[in-house]
Amino acid sequence: MVKVNLLKPGRPKQEKKRRDIHLQAAVGLTVLLLSGAGCGYMWVTISNELDTYEREKQEKEKQLAVLKEKTKQVQEFEQRKKLLEDKNRIIEQLKKDQGGPVKALDYVSQSLEPLKIWLVRLHAKGNEVEVEGRALTNDDVVEFVSNLRKTDHFSQVRLLETRSGLEAKVTVYQFRVNLTQKV
Repeated sequence: MVKVNLLKPGRPKQEKKRRDIHLQAAVGLTVLLLSGAGCGYMWVTISNELDTYEREKQEKEKQLAVLKEKTKQVQEFEQRKKLLEDKNRIIEQLKKDQGGPVKALDYVSQSLEPLKIWLVRLHAKGNEVEVEGRALTNDDVVEFVSNLRKTDHFSQVRLLETRSGLEAKVTVYQFRVNLTQKV
């Protein structure tokens, strides 16, 4: 069999080369466009994420500022609360201590009833009470100390001093008594 070649010998190779070049160019351009589109998509995605993170950051900063203000208010409140508690504790202590000297004076005055004694000074400090006074007789002083010992309000009654002296041409006995109040 005889083969006949009707095509020109140089042309098909050039046309094939040209088609290969066009194909390669089309493939290259397609790859380039897809790469560009992929990069664009990634850039937009990352840009959107970055914007989202920036908004979240701004929101968190606002929340942080609000929480710092609330923390400051809570600390101020706790300081005021502590101050008020201290004041209340002091007031309660004063109320508790207020009755001490009044009760001591009441019991001391009840012990004076039938006697000819007058008080010059009553000094109370804590549970300790010191009484200074004058009497017309030494027996009145002894009876006064005895009456103080009979009360249940004092745990210790000590006669510290008794002196006689003249006041307006009358003999007067000056005395000092130390008392301890029961709690």
